Amino acid sequence: MNFDKITQQMFESWKHAVENDLIPQTYCLLGAPGIGKTSACRDLARLMTEYMSALGNQTTAVCEVRDLSSSLPEDLGGLPYREGDVTRYAPPTMIRKVCDANAYGVLVLDDLPAAPTAVQVASRQISLEHRVHDHEISRKVMIIVTGNRREDKSAASTLPAHFRNSVMLVTVEPELKRWESWAHEKGVDQLITQFLTFRPAHFSRTPADADQQGAFATPRTWMMLANLLPVARKLDTLRETAAGLVGDGVATELVAFELVRSQLVAPEKVLANPETALPDRSILNSPDRMLAMVAGLADACIHKAKQKDGGKAHVQYLRALAYVTETGGREYVATSIATFLSHKGSFPKLKDAVMEAKADPRVAGMMSALAACFKSDA
Repeated sequence: MNFDKITQQMFESWKHAVENDLIPQTYCLLGAPGIGKTSACRDLARLMTEYMSALGNQTTAVCEVRDLSSSLPEDLGGLPYREGDVTRYAPPTMIRKVCDANAYGVLVLDDLPAAPTAVQVASRQISLEHRVHDHEISRKVMIIVTGNRREDKSAASTLPAHFRNSVMLVTVEPELKRWESWAHEKGVDQLITQFLTFRPAHFSRTPADADQQGAFATPRTWMMLANLLPVARKLDTLRETAAGLVGDGVATELVAFELVRSQLVAPEKVLANPETALPDRSILNSPDRMLAMVAGLADACIHKAKQKDGGKAHVQYLRALAYVTETGGREYVATSIATFLSHKGSFPKLKDAVMEAKADPRVAGMMSALAACFKSDA
């Protein structure tokens, strides 16, 4: 299941439980390392906050995340103390928060399959009984367990049958287009998003794909690399930095792609005047060059449309795209438009631009080729 669907389902499940005074269903999200399972839980907490705010509750949803792979049993159950002839447990701060009767939100038990056996035992009471010893967790708190699968080669163990039979097991998969949209909103360097459009197989790898140092590419490490790109470019250490995060082989391809981009005419110039900026289209004679250009045009259009003089950006985009793909590159039109849409380009404005530019023979030819492509796919 993709992240949007599972996040929405968990929210609706929690909302139904709250409205009917039920204990929310515990979910167990399974998937490869670094794909954003914990981030989905934070998105869920945000939806909860918005819902409660609409009801007049101005408090923020609790979102407590406990990494079980590095925890001890007492980190969950608390420390014992004597009260008369009875042994009680003093819960840790995290548990105390979610046991508050007025609390609502999410308690994330992260990486359960990789946790020590004693920690797994302690976490089962929480996830199955919604309590910790004598302390009951608020009915408005949803418990979510996350973990890797055994096939991910990440030291994960098989969860016990009684646990698997008491939670909703969901396998989540990363989606490049969704991540690209999110990354574009966050201002992630276009090198990352354009490279992954060119080599989508490198978006999310598994530990089995790690290089000799143990590095492998995941959405998490791509974001780390994006944060370090300014430093890597300043010190000319792009390859070394990328290798340390996404793996040696992927880093080699990324650096080669960056070199291709640097050798091309700037997409912004092609957008403004394609014939003048790129009189010789034969330089786009390889898939990496063509893809770098058409993806760059999509990003250039989005950026231009936000400027004061960007009223014609979408028409310019169509004309430039038609020009660069005219000589044997029509198959890249769909890729460029998909990049435009995933990077939050305006579809209504692009649609209006098609109507405005349809008298241009190149644009008309491009749209006919695109229509034929989709017709053949159908």
